[in-house]
Amino acid sequence: MARITGHRAIDYGAPMDARVEVIRRLARRKTEVPLQKALDKSRAVDIASAIRGLAPAEQRLVMAHVTDDEVAGEVLARVEQSDLDNLVRVLAFDRLVELLDAMDVDDEADVIDRLPDDLHDRVLAAIQSRDKVLVEEILAWPEDSAGGIMQPLAFQLGDTLTCRDAIAALHEQHEELETVFYLYVKNDSDQLVGVTSLRALLTHNPSTTLRDIMTTDMITVQPDEDQEEVARLVSRYDLLAVPVVDSERKLLGIVTIDDVLDVIKEEALEDMMLMAGVGDEPDPTASGVFGAARQRFAWLGVTLAGGIAMAELIGVFEHHLAKQAVLAGFIPVMLGMGGNVGIQAATVTVRNIATGHQDHTSLAAALFRELRVGMLLGLGFATCLGGYALARWWDQPQLGAAISASILMTVIVAAGVGSLVPLTLNRFKIDPAVATGPFVTTAIDMLAILIYFLTCILVLGL
Repeated sequence: MARITGHRAIDYGAPMDARVEVIRRLARRKTEVPLQKALDKSRAVDIASAIRGLAPAEQRLVMAHVTDDEVAGEVLARVEQSDLDNLVRVLAFDRLVELLDAMDVDDEADVIDRLPDDLHDRVLAAIQSRDKVLVEEILAWPEDSAGGIMQPLAFQLGDTLTCRDAIAALHEQHEELETVFYLYVKNDSDQLVGVTSLRALLTHNPSTTLRDIMTTDMITVQPDEDQEEVARLVSRYDLLAVPVVDSERKLLGIVTIDDVLDVIKEEALEDMMLMAGVGDEPDPTASGVFGAARQRFAWLGVTLAGGIAMAELIGVFEHHLAKQAVLAGFIPVMLGMGGNVGIQAATVTVRNIATGHQDHTSLAAALFRELRVGMLLGLGFATCLGGYALARWWDQPQLGAAISASILMTVIVAAGVGSLVPLTLNRFKIDPAVATGPFVTTAIDMLAILIYFLTCILVLGL
């Protein structure tokens, strides 16, 4: 995504956090000359990180002293949504258009898509006509699809051209191409028929045609393919870029490795937020305090409802507790161990699904594995907890047996539920990350209470 400018002498030896803190400190002190020097020696990603921790007026001061258009454009592409809104409100319209024109097309489309509604159409009409066509092609696709993250400019030539012709064409087009990892080969109908590397161009005879050196067995994606699936393909096959083709095999663009890394980071963050039960909004300031509370309340409401249901369930066994009051002391142990084992099983399963190591076709094998893990864990916990109960209440050996059997069955069931729920959701094309957190823990807590009391009733004869 980012071009590395070659006309500035930049010292990148300092630690990243140190560079960011220097920019923030100088911006807060409003020492403009040292700030200018620090910004001239900094990468766009570090400037964007520094902006994230500044007040609005300080953010605008930093942006005003980023004089390189390419760097300033990349800063806009990397800042958080709330910071982008603040910066574009005070940025002159003509200056904003200049920065957009200096960006790579995929970054340009991303920033325009994030602009406030009153600016979106004005900016789209004002950017360079060539960029406008390419940006509109990207914006036509969902932002989390291959088409939405692709770079529409790709190095492609006809299959009848020679290596000599290809090298000459690369010399002519290199300035407009963001990144050249591969040469994509098309036929007379503009259909993508093969791919070859730049190394192959240099190592073969200059008169060799591209048809003779290209690889026809290609990994391609459709523009509506989910970005997570694109990232999985790139990771699985160790690709630097993957071509995006339409239904007629015409090349629309490429998704490059740097965009894939961004996707992996975004998806990991989204899964983490979903698993914590706080939604999928990565920016904690985006929805405000009341918005964040409303979003979290829906998830925590599940836990609250589950807690009420557990209170009612325990009430059903109240007369059994009256006969053996010591059983109440082990309720937190059953809930805690069951919940933790379930979360671990669910987290491992979600991770395996996300990395492509697990799919619904091997559901039975994955479930069986987690059940075996749960059995081993349960046996260990049963030995420890049963031993404690036997030592503490040595005159009631049945109590130790009931506690051991309860924890064993609870852990096995928790492991099974924690694995089964995300696997089932994945089979029905639902994000398995939502399985963890409130849903799994509440379900396991209910089952743990039920297993615990039923086992104790049977073993102790209550």
